Amino acid sequence: MTRMYLIRHAEAEGNLYRRAHGQLNSLLTKNGILQTELLGEWFSRRPVDAVYASDLFRAFRTAEAVASACRKPVTTDKDLREIRLGEWEDLTWGEIAKSRPDYMRWFDGESGITVPGAESYIESRERLRGALRRIARKHDGQDVAVVSHGCVLRSLLISLSGGAAVPHLDNASVSCIEWDGDDTRVLGIGENRFLGELSTHAKQAWWRDDPRRAHDAELWFDPARLPEEFPEVLEIRRLAWMAVYGTTEGYAEDRAKRALTESAETHPRYLQFATDRDKRIGLLHMRDGGRLSVTDGHVALFYLNPDKRGKGLGAQLLGEAVSVARSLGKTGLTLRVFHQNTPAINFYRRMGFSLCGSEQGLFGTVLQMRLGIAVPDGQIAANGKQ
Repeated sequence: MTRMYLIRHAEAEGNLYRRAHGQLNSLLTKNGILQTELLGEWFSRRPVDAVYASDLFRAFRTAEAVASACRKPVTTDKDLREIRLGEWEDLTWGEIAKSRPDYMRWFDGESGITVPGAESYIESRERLRGALRRIARKHDGQDVAVVSHGCVLRSLLISLSGGAAVPHLDNASVSCIEWDGDDTRVLGIGENRFLGELSTHAKQAWWRDDPRRAHDAELWFDPARLPEEFPEVLEIRRLAWMAVYGTTEGYAEDRAKRALTESAETHPRYLQFATDRDKRIGLLHMRDGGRLSVTDGHVALFYLNPDKRGKGLGAQLLGEAVSVARSLGKTGLTLRVFHQNTPAINFYRRMGFSLCGSEQGLFGTVLQMRLGIAVPDGQIAANGKQ
């Protein structure tokens, strides 16, 4: 008999940015890294004999914390990966819902919904089951930690529970099964109490079944059409300037128009409206990093309507910026922020940006900040089965 701890990876970019990251390789968030520390503490009191992980970085990085606590190496196996999402990969949940409002039925394993290029739930579940069977046979009589992904783990647990309802699994949560030959027994599902205030689910509502609860806003992004939408874009730029500096002094519309045109001509996703339920609520303006860094993308403007601030939506704008920059081979994102704009500085720090310089602006010091977005992969390939 093998006891297996089935762990969902810690909070990753897709969870924070509200994007579909099936087999897309992505990083853990700042909160996710803190979750791995608590996970390591949890396993320091429950040592295991072996540690396995999906070869996707977010799972491997989570497994490292368990392996460190138990003084074991991490063995990777691509059959422990998340379900492949095909055409949905790296879309925002808002964009998916726009074209498929009932998309959550697919994530509940209901038939009748297909996604081009995606695995079926049965295919992904049996892939995972096969990997766990191999691991159980190799480690008969031992305790093993296995780090995988939310959808495929939940699908397996539903199957092992005889089709009973299984809740969506929190990031870094731990389920437990016993594997005895071809017989399995579910001992526990989704233990996450050790996460406390770092729980991802505690900050979100999408996974709750109670219709009386407020639901998360899921954004999608629409490239601005220039020149016909210049008036709307320029008004947002003016409002953003006023919000930071309290005056229109120094705001040059002609210069703004040139910068917007250059961005839109460089790449259509460099200038986009953020949309919630067909209502435009913000603007993302990007450009190449320029003199700050030729290998980075640069965020010229994050803007949300005042009534949409403080609701976690800024992370979704950042997620779009990361997606755009990565698609163009960028290794980081840079931005500038006025030193007295404390709410913005605090937000960027929470999102993982760090200070990388400063310069003198019209009204005082302007801070330069950077977020690394390159996903390591070389170290994973050397660790196990690919």
